[in-house]
Amino acid sequence: MATRMSEVVQHLRKTLLQQDGAGLTDGQLLGRFIEQRDEAAAAALVRRHGPMVWGVCRRVLGNPHDAEDAFQATFLVLVRRASAIVPREMVGNWLYGVAHQTALKAKATLAKRRVRERQVSAMPEIEVEPQHFRQELRAVLDQELSRLPDKYRVAIVLCDLEGRTRTEAARQLAVPPGTLAARLTRGRALLAKRLVRHNLAVSGGFLVAALSEQAASAGQPSSLVSSTIRAVTSVAAGPASSAGVIPAEVAALTEGVVKAMFVSKIKIATGLLLALTVSAAGGLLYETQAGGPVDDSSRVEQKKEEDLRAAAIKALDQLSKSEQAGDREAAILALATLRRELKSVEEATKIRKAEETRQIRERKLASAVRDLSDLFPFRIRVELGATEFHEGGRLEIVEVWGTRPQIEVGGHYLVRGKYKMPPGQRHGRLYFFATATGAWGAVGTVHDLQTTAVDKQEGEFTLVHGMLGPGYFHLVLADPERYSRMFANVYFGTGDNVLRKKSW
Repeated sequence: MATRMSEVVQHLRKTLLQQDGAGLTDGQLLGRFIEQRDEAAAAALVRRHGPMVWGVCRRVLGNPHDAEDAFQATFLVLVRRASAIVPREMVGNWLYGVAHQTALKAKATLAKRRVRERQVSAMPEIEVEPQHFRQELRAVLDQELSRLPDKYRVAIVLCDLEGRTRTEAARQLAVPPGTLAARLTRGRALLAKRLVRHNLAVSGGFLVAALSEQAASAGQPSSLVSSTIRAVTSVAAGPASSAGVIPAEVAALTEGVVKAMFVSKIKIATGLLLALTVSAAGGLLYETQAGGPVDDSSRVEQKKEEDLRAAAIKALDQLSKSEQAGDREAAILALATLRRELKSVEEATKIRKAEETRQIRERKLASAVRDLSDLFPFRIRVELGATEFHEGGRLEIVEVWGTRPQIEVGGHYLVRGKYKMPPGQRHGRLYFFATATGAWGAVGTVHDLQTTAVDKQEGEFTLVHGMLGPGYFHLVLADPERYSRMFANVYFGTGDNVLRKKSW
């Protein structure tokens, strides 16, 4: 009996969630899906944000059949990357960005492989404004909206594309209604200004009408919503349940977008790591920790400076009221002391800031290393060790980590190591690239050459690269002129993964 009652409760809860989300916020629905793999919560998100996602896909792709693939792929990416949405209440804004990225990728893929005549859309839109102007506006509207800062874009997505009231949007974002209204006004103004660059001068009222019209006309086919919910819930249930449910085109598009998001994350983390390890220059921010000993020292120095300044002002004030030589000497002495102490404080501040900057740099470096380590879970077994070739140049591979257990096509790999320039050579470059079998079977194609300047006699490096075809990774230490003088060269690849030490 208890089991039967539990099934009834589950059925009622699922029915309510599929209808309107049962009054739950985006963040609560997303949390249910992430923590409980609640299929009904995922279905509710599809129904809630489907019109907005469909509108983006239709505007970018035009053809409704292509837009359907991008629509499904967008929500499958949501299933794959749900835990990456922070904060969770921003799921609508996140879905807008993914929908735009997915539609653009689908458009690029179609342009490359299409060999037949372009099909005429079976769902032509009713044109009210001149055809040419409407087409141009549709082509660039999402392009410029996607480039707005998040705090402005999310306001437009919620209010103009999804039709939320300002009160509802403010409640979801946990900001005062006045703040939401200001961001919405500012975001519309920025969007209108950027449209002018495309010779599309629109008033604020026309822009709001255009956005609202796009939202109103974004009614996605009910059959598409149903099939997308089936696909999403099947993926959430596991690989076995999704077999045969997702079309091959949609699966390939989903995989491409997820991979692009992963590579983008790698580039960001790697860029930060390289910026911190290769060069100390680059505008590191000066920060202090509230309540720490650094702040205490700063306050003491500031108090001392204020006391000296007050003493000098007092001595000058006394001199202005007196003709006594003693007052004049006291004023001169006070000013000299203030100048000397200010210089001392300035030097001490520089030293303190340099130390704080070093500590901040080390913390950021450690954080970047942790982030990269999370992305590369497998340690690759390759022969490790040092090489020494021309003029004393030296490379040492310390460790190799990857997204796959061994080096193979489609994986991404992180290499940590050490280098040593020849005696007297202070400047050089590290090159990291892959030679692989080309599309037509040709060997020796160079993919995505990555190069990093080195300005020390010796040091450490961390480099990341992907393997696009069967072949080898190469690490080369050379002088600044590209490959004119190579001091060391090692390589390893998809064969036995043994480190090769090239000699001349």
